[in-house]
Amino acid sequence: MFASIPSIVLLALAAAPSSHAFQVGSLTNTVRSVLYSSADADDVTNMATSRFPTSPEDQVRQAAIALKDASNDGKKRHSIRLLLPIIGATELDDWPGGARQMAVAAAPLINDVLTIVQDVDTDELKLQDTVIDESDGVRALFSQGTDPKEDVCAVLLPSADTSQKLQDLDGQVGDKRNLLVVNSQWKRKSDFGNSFGFFGGDKREEKINFVEKFEPTFHCSNVMVEGDIIRILRTYPGPWRVYLRSVDPEDETNIEWIEIGSKELTMSKTADWEKQVKEDGDNDGGKLFDYGIPGYREIEDMIKGREGYVPKSLSERAS
Repeated sequence: MFASIPSIVLLALAAAPSSHAFQVGSLTNTVRSVLYSSADADDVTNMATSRFPTSPEDQVRQAAIALKDASNDGKKRHSIRLLLPIIGATELDDWPGGARQMAVAAAPLINDVLTIVQDVDTDELKLQDTVIDESDGVRALFSQGTDPKEDVCAVLLPSADTSQKLQDLDGQVGDKRNLLVVNSQWKRKSDFGNSFGFFGGDKREEKINFVEKFEPTFHCSNVMVEGDIIRILRTYPGPWRVYLRSVDPEDETNIEWIEIGSKELTMSKTADWEKQVKEDGDNDGGKLFDYGIPGYREIEDMIKGREGYVPKSLSERAS
């Protein structure tokens, strides 16, 4: 499995303490039984991905289906973004933590995704866990398939500082096997250095072009727009879908996610994409290609376009 993994990774694997190994979650056996026992896999897939994921299990299921579908279509480079459980949160402190804490939260979910993708029982998954960058907690999970072409490498919380190591892995994994970047930490081109030859040098554009090629195979993120809690979802091969959080005023525990709009992916930096970037207030050319994910203004228009829309007061938007 990945016989030619760079020596830096092998050394890290040898040095990694046992605390870096995560036990694969128990939910995957149930998920697998749902996904693979049906006679009509397409119907099961459509059912599983047609609704908003409201639990970690839903995310795992949808991410695994999206990854398998994309891989079967010949796509081998994937960006996966998951909503992560908060580690160690209290009533007074709900900070999600830094990259290291988020990697701890992400690893069990990705373990479960890989278990489903490899179509094995939880105790049969052949998984290696290694640390790529100790300071930021960037880690790589290598899962072995029954055929070498089915091996998968998932890199958790990669940052711009580790993009060169990610490029090294890309070459070793090859174009026939799947490579995932999970909850990547880069935000803008400036994360990769400036454009004047310092702090990034002449490899800056190479690094930017490299990370931009990872298509959002599965994406689930949370944003605030004019006081509303919004989540953005994409499951391959579907469009971006936008959901608004609705709370029953008579029962605050009754929460519903209402789809308020959708948008097809943009697969290249078209004139329309550049225009939308500027309309969203990004005029310095520093935005990384985002495959046309709906921006603030687009989502605001979706909210205002709903039937019966009532503008929120200033206090409601600030709450």
